[in-house]
Amino acid sequence: MGKIITRIVVGILVLLVVAIVAVWAMIDSIAKKGVEAGGEYALGVPTKLGSLNLSLLGGTLKMDVLGFSNPAGFTSPHLMKSGTFDLGVRTASVFSDTVELTHFTLDGLDVNIEQQIGKNNISVVMDHIKQLGGGGAAKPESKEGGKKIKVDKVTIKNVTAHVRLFSAPSVDILIPSIELNNVGSAGEAKTSEIITRIVMAVLAGIVEKGKGLIPADLAGTLTTDIASAAGAMGGQATKLVGQGKEEAVKVFQGAANQATQNVGKAAEVAKKSLGNLFNKSGEQKK
Repeated sequence: MGKIITRIVVGILVLLVVAIVAVWAMIDSIAKKGVEAGGEYALGVPTKLGSLNLSLLGGTLKMDVLGFSNPAGFTSPHLMKSGTFDLGVRTASVFSDTVELTHFTLDGLDVNIEQQIGKNNISVVMDHIKQLGGGGAAKPESKEGGKKIKVDKVTIKNVTAHVRLFSAPSVDILIPSIELNNVGSAGEAKTSEIITRIVMAVLAGIVEKGKGLIPADLAGTLTTDIASAAGAMGGQATKLVGQGKEEAVKVFQGAANQATQNVGKAAEVAKKSLGNLFNKSGEQKK
């Protein structure tokens, strides 16, 4: 009897180990599909992730090249395309309903804002987000699964936006860094909710930074549509859109202050040079 019980226990332990190893081997693939499904649900466009590598022992998650396609009818290469994501993960949380991130940094984001006759690609995406918030048409069905994300601070570095009207050459807008705080509502949110909030905040920052470069009518349309979509998604999304604008203003003020300092330094150098020149002229006369 004792031998039978021992065999049963050993058999259960073997099955448990096999199950853990199988999940460990498949976890990157499962997580990758979850991100792609969340992105497609969030923005309503095909979403592809280049690679994902989760280190359970190191508590790190690396993702490369998350690409969002343009809505139908637009010609730019993509809506958005990322560089590298660097995320810290609390290992134990990977097997729970809520994955806890200790940090979230994205380095490199390329955005295309494209205006065609009667429509632009950003407004089309904002209309989709409004549906997710319950505004207008029926809410699309999610295939992203039940996992939630808990993250406080998100840092996005090196944002480049290309604004193009019809077939005219694009105007480029650069934002060195955007920091967003309290990204998760009540501490946690689904992948699609995190994506929509970050995207809307970044776009709001781009429009704010692009004042004077983006045509006023297009800027007005984008501002209204982003605010409307954020309102449909709830108060946290609206707060993050405000943060995105503030970050763009900080970048502008920082650049202006640096320019003022550079002008001051240049004037000081010129003053010294002129002083030296006059002194030398006086010495030569003597």
